[in-house]
Amino acid sequence: MRPRILLFSSLLGLLLIAYLARSLWRSDSTATPAPADTAMATAPAAGGLAAFDKNGDGIVYQDPMHPWIVQDAPGKAPDCGMDLVPVSIHEGMDMGEEGTVRIDPVVLQNTGVRLTTVEVAPLAPTVRATARLEVNEQQLVAVSPKIEGWVERLYVDYEGARVRKGEPLLEIYSPALVSTQEEYLLALRNVQQLAGTPAEADARRLLEAARRRLQFWDITDEQIRQLEATGQPRKTLTLYAPASGTVLEKHVVEGQQIRSGQTLFVLADLSTLWLQVDVYEHDLSWVVPGISAEITLPYDPTVRLQGYVDYVYDTLDPATRTARARIVVPNPDLRLKPGMYAIATLQGHPTPPRPVVPEEALVRYGAEAFVIVALGEGRFLPTRVHPGPEANGRVQILEGLQGGERIVARAQFLIDSEARLKSALGALMSGHQHGGSMPEAPSNEPEAHTEHTGEHS
Repeated sequence: MRPRILLFSSLLGLLLIAYLARSLWRSDSTATPAPADTAMATAPAAGGLAAFDKNGDGIVYQDPMHPWIVQDAPGKAPDCGMDLVPVSIHEGMDMGEEGTVRIDPVVLQNTGVRLTTVEVAPLAPTVRATARLEVNEQQLVAVSPKIEGWVERLYVDYEGARVRKGEPLLEIYSPALVSTQEEYLLALRNVQQLAGTPAEADARRLLEAARRRLQFWDITDEQIRQLEATGQPRKTLTLYAPASGTVLEKHVVEGQQIRSGQTLFVLADLSTLWLQVDVYEHDLSWVVPGISAEITLPYDPTVRLQGYVDYVYDTLDPATRTARARIVVPNPDLRLKPGMYAIATLQGHPTPPRPVVPEEALVRYGAEAFVIVALGEGRFLPTRVHPGPEANGRVQILEGLQGGERIVARAQFLIDSEARLKSALGALMSGHQHGGSMPEAPSNEPEAHTEHTGEHS
């Protein structure tokens, strides 16, 4: 670990030199190529620029694109032809002990290096995701007969019709229904005739058995009273809507023979709908039942609905790498339609408090991550950290920081190009001298790192 920190500190020093040199570079430079006997060398990993000040005037000349190329006189870089820029040896930095880098405070002010304090706080990100409205499955009702027969009359003859509870849907003719009604009327007459005799009890048992068969077929008590009053069996049985709602499915026409248990209609109460939100796999830790949500719809951007997540499904779609989160949406005026698309903005579940740093404060190289800790008096220490959850441009640190430290808020300027990072690291590792080929750093590509917004399309 110690050699790696020292190596990283050396790299930090070189890249800061490059950053300072570029800020001093002027486009109207009139420098001339260096004489053949002018000293030119590679900047060492340790020590300052004073080692190249052969003239004693406190000025050296440096390639702004390749900071390891330094000489004591004006000229051009032989590899790229760029003018070398003057750099004061007093405006540089020195490598300190224990892997620290020291930078003059005046230089820090001129280069705009900004520090921030590491806070200990929870992260509660905003997750934006696409969603679609669906029928509330808990409000679905199927209409199925319990007898066989033929449809004599169809009162609701198209899908999309709105019905109220108790409204007639269709009439069924069933020979079994007619014969059972006749049995009930016969049992009723027997009870009346055998009243006061020992056989009355048996007659009443037969009457109750016939009544139960009628009730099992959804014959209401009111219809049974009408049967008793008229003494005439009804030819058809009327099926009524068991609930108010919209006819989503219709599987019957007039004259059709139907079977017991066959689904004739499917009704749905659309006064509440389900919003199914597609949450990407890496956002699932933020989405739990109970978090609030704001919903907007493309058909009318002025409409903003409020809801909450009441369920997160247990399965993940392997093709899209998303799981569904469900939000119950009120729809009293039925303006919202199943199948509509929407955007859900979820207020993520907060994490436990941990040290938090700006995303730009992280320096990533391969699998490693560092922050630059300010030790005071212009001293800086690259510190290895273990980054955790990311949200809203901030990253929680699981290991490496305690909170309260002062760090460089934007450390990415130190590695403003991948090529410079690799070349500088290669120079440190190989002791490269000017004029030779620059070896590449190990091909550990920096990990992709994007700001967390929770929006998916």
